[in-house]
This record gives sequence, C-alpha cells and structure tokens, in this order.
Amino acid sequence: MEKSIRSHIGSKYHLVGVKFLKDAAPVTDERFKRPKKPIMFCQAVRKAADGEAFQMQLEDEACPSAMVALGFEEPVYIDIQPRIDPAEVKTVLIGPYEEVPDPDVGMLILNPRQAMELSSIIKGIKSQFSGSIAVCGEAAALPYMEKTANISFLCNGARVSADFRDNEVILGAPPQTFSDLAEKIDILSKTCGALCGCKTSDIQPRIIRSFGKIGFEKSTDYFFGKIGGKNIRIYLNKDFNGKVAYMTLHLPIKGDAKAPEPFKKSVRGKWTDLSVTYNVGDIGVELNTGKGLKEFIEQIAQKVQI
Repeated sequence: MEKSIRSHIGSKYHLVGVKFLKDAAPVTDERFKRPKKPIMFCQAVRKAADGEAFQMQLEDEACPSAMVALGFEEPVYIDIQPRIDPAEVKTVLIGPYEEVPDPDVGMLILNPRQAMELSSIIKGIKSQFSGSIAVCGEAAALPYMEKTANISFLCNGARVSADFRDNEVILGAPPQTFSDLAEKIDILSKTCGALCGCKTSDIQPRIIRSFGKIGFEKSTDYFFGKIGGKNIRIYLNKDFNGKVAYMTLHLPIKGDAKAPEPFKKSVRGKWTDLSVTYNVGDIGVELNTGKGLKEFIEQIAQKVQI
C-alpha cells in the first residue's frame, strides 16, 4: 500500500504509522526503541518519515502541548483542541507505516501538488488547522478521534524544531483512507488515469470535426485516439485573446519509454508520461480544416521509443 501511494505521487518520505496504547509496559519489539532523551512528537514523526521507529511515553515527550494532544495528560489550565479524550494513552508507537502493528493513524508529508493529487483521487480532503499543535493535534489526534482525514499546514514548532520545510504540509488520516487511496491508485495504474479534473470545454465544433476525421474522440477537456499503436491525448490551449494557440500531445506509455527533446517525461506508478507542446502557428497544421493534422501527430508518435 505504501509503495503504491508513494510511487504515484513521487514521495521520498515513508508513510508514517502511529499506534496509541493504553499499556505502560515497554514494547519489546527491538525496532521501537525509546529515544535517548526527550524529543518532540513532530520530531519523531519527521524521523519516522525517513525510516526510523520509536516508542514514546510521557517522559519521552519534550512538548507540553503534545503531552495533552496525544492523550498522555488531561489539560490543567487551558483546554487544547484537538486532543485525544479521555487521556488514557501510556505509549505511542511511531514508525514507517508497514512496520507499525495495526496503526491507528497514518501520516504523510506532502507538498501542495501531492496533496492536490491525493485529494482529487478520493474526492476531497478537509483541512482544519490553526497554526499550533499541528502534527500531534491536527494530524494525529483529530484523525484518531473523528475517524476522518485532515491536512494540517503545520506550526512553528514543527517547522523550527522538526525541520519541516516551508513548502510542506502533512496529511493525517485513519487507515481506511490510505487503503482507499491505494485501491484507487491501483485502478488508475491499469487504466493510465487522468491528468486533469476539468469538466468543461468550449472548443469550436469545426475543430472537433477535424479530430473526428482522423479517428480521435473528444473527452471533457482533451481529444484521445491511437496512432501507430500508441494512445495519444491532445490538449488545446488558448492565448490571452481566446484563440487556440498551443497544442500539447500527451502519450501515456505503460512501462518505460523515452523521446528526444523537447519532450518532457514523468513516471506515474507503472506508467511513463511523455508530453510535448507546440505553437499551432509554427507546425503547419490547420485545426479548422484538419489539414496536416494526422501527418503531424504521426511524426510525433514516431519519435517515442518504447
């Protein structure tokens, strides 16, 4: 599951698993060692994303807010939200997700693009954040208590003390969320998925007919067809005057593939995405009549090597 999700979004970080235990007895599994000195929960999560594993008890936690948010202690003077309530937690296991036995919560460090991709797959993720108690509260306690996914934009403690980058956020979610993600990513990997969630298009009918003459059909925001045994998607982009000025050809190839510049290449799970964009005025194609269209696409398809 972890490999599927990480491969799809191109993440260098492990999916982190967190398990809350009401037993104070030390966990005997040697993979989960108590830290040599107290550390912050967000620091432990950051290290777990790089492959380390820990077990933490109250005396191992260096952040007073996390002691309350994680359910080690009840609030005394000011209530902290979100938090695990009632405070019955004695031990917390933190490590790479697939090493943590029956995790209660999963966490994934993301950049905005990766968060967007995962959100589009599972039809939306809510974000509840306040700029404080982010990793321990918003990404751990909240998903645990409410059984729902949440994206936190982190807090100063996480960014300063735990070395979270300015362009990073964190997703916390119950295990079922990540199971659903992996299942849907597996389906996408077999069908090559989609590049865009756009639902509308105002391409002129005569251009649609031009593509129809060469065997291409129109989807919501692109044309699709097959040339030389290769599946091809074509996106048309307008300039600031509303005129179709650019044509992007996208070839999703299962397995490895290559093409010369100016092609761009990206790997998406089991698929290789090759794409190239041309100025319509420079390629000698008349979109309104279809003149030269098939010949141009054939030339591009021939440059792709599988």
